Amino acid sequence: MAYENPQSSLNIPLPVVEIEQEQIMSAPLNNPPAVTDLTIWEDDPASGVFTTAPKPDLTLPPLKFLIPGAEPPLSNDVNSAAFRYWTAAEALKRGTNFWAPIVPQPQLWQRGGDTLEVHLDRWEDLEADYNRDALNFYHGPSPSGTVYSCASPDVVCHELGHAILDAIKPGLWTAHLQEVASFHETFADMSAILCALQLPSFRQAILVETNGNLNSDSRLSRIGQQLGAAVHVLYPKDADPNCLRNASSFFSYCDPSSLPSSALTTSLSSNPHSFSRVFTGALFEALADMLTVCAANPSAATPNELRAVSEDMRDILASGVTNAREIPGYFAEVATTISLASAQKNPAYPGIFLGAFVGHAILSMETAATIQSSLNILQDEFVEMAHDRQLAEALTVLPSSRYGLAEDLNIAMTTSPLGFIARSARTDGKSMEHTSLPVAAEAFVDELFMIGQVDYNGFGLKGFKSYGRRRSKTHELVLRDGGLTLQRRLFH
Repeated sequence: MAYENPQSSLNIPLPVVEIEQEQIMSAPLNNPPAVTDLTIWEDDPASGVFTTAPKPDLTLPPLKFLIPGAEPPLSNDVNSAAFRYWTAAEALKRGTNFWAPIVPQPQLWQRGGDTLEVHLDRWEDLEADYNRDALNFYHGPSPSGTVYSCASPDVVCHELGHAILDAIKPGLWTAHLQEVASFHETFADMSAILCALQLPSFRQAILVETNGNLNSDSRLSRIGQQLGAAVHVLYPKDADPNCLRNASSFFSYCDPSSLPSSALTTSLSSNPHSFSRVFTGALFEALADMLTVCAANPSAATPNELRAVSEDMRDILASGVTNAREIPGYFAEVATTISLASAQKNPAYPGIFLGAFVGHAILSMETAATIQSSLNILQDEFVEMAHDRQLAEALTVLPSSRYGLAEDLNIAMTTSPLGFIARSARTDGKSMEHTSLPVAAEAFVDELFMIGQVDYNGFGLKGFKSYGRRRSKTHELVLRDGGLTLQRRLFH
């Protein structure tokens, strides 16, 4: 991401500060350091804070990357393609080093290879995406100049999160459920947050900025600040004024099919980026409470303690998502498996997670009480179900006339064995009955067409064009087994 700065070509050395036995250099935007190693943005160009890190080798395992083209020289010119290249490369390597322990052996990307392509500037669009073949970044306009999505470690690690989740739970890619798609965005936002916490300088800065209370508005909670500000100017419903999304949020769960397909960022919509803030807010709250519980001095947590807590959250998320079934009411389902997994890390964690999930209405009080009293029994049950490969295929047929198609649309669904069913809360706190799988899938598909996220690929009626402004569609229509069906193309 470019940041307009007339002094960006200056080479002014800064003092070296020792933090956790690692050499870190930080500076405000108007005082960039000399090129002594690899100079990068600490979290996002909008924060204006530099740090240094070892030069990454993207060809080394675990989980390699290929950025087409020649490798540029190191540069501290923040407006240069070289600076953006190395900022993205460092974020990718730092991110895979962090996530690699939870990727099953052999450590491969979803397509089966150990190398994923990365395209740093595809074309003009205020966007970034993961499409199973590559991580793709773009450029677009802002009031202060051109914005490059690859220049933000936050955005890079968000898209990396989609790829990591796809590697450990590929079934989420094909699930036609709004809450599954929203959780994919939550995991990606948590990837941006947790990967940022692997930088010692950033951990130290966040503890100072928040006074140890992580669940507050800060550089940690504000994801993709520069890109979000640019998006907000053109599309106010798609981003906050100062970031793409703020993890320090207090939205409560409701059935996403009851929500509008778009809304200002001060309200919830059923759009996955918007609705994900319910679950992200709960996890962010839990992260803050985990640090308080684990710190030797809760009022003065250390950077090392924050790093340890970030690794606990990584392992808990991976275990939870592995054991959760793709069913309607997925938020309650994965909240249950996450809470159960947390008990394997620390006996104080389940209460923290259950409290956060109840507070955001993701779990009803009745469900949380049942989980709390049956941790070991339910953990064994969900692990057993996760290893049960006897999944049934179901099909629902949606009428062609609804979407302007030449023939009816077949939506494939996978049903899982039913055991304990978690419930979210109604507005009165009591347990909610979730909708059936066909109804939930139909609501998801309807919204995709309504907001223009489907590429018709020529299967629409003559002269019919899809709605929506996005050039990169998340889904497309394809012919499979003699019928028209819908398949996912990418996650933004």
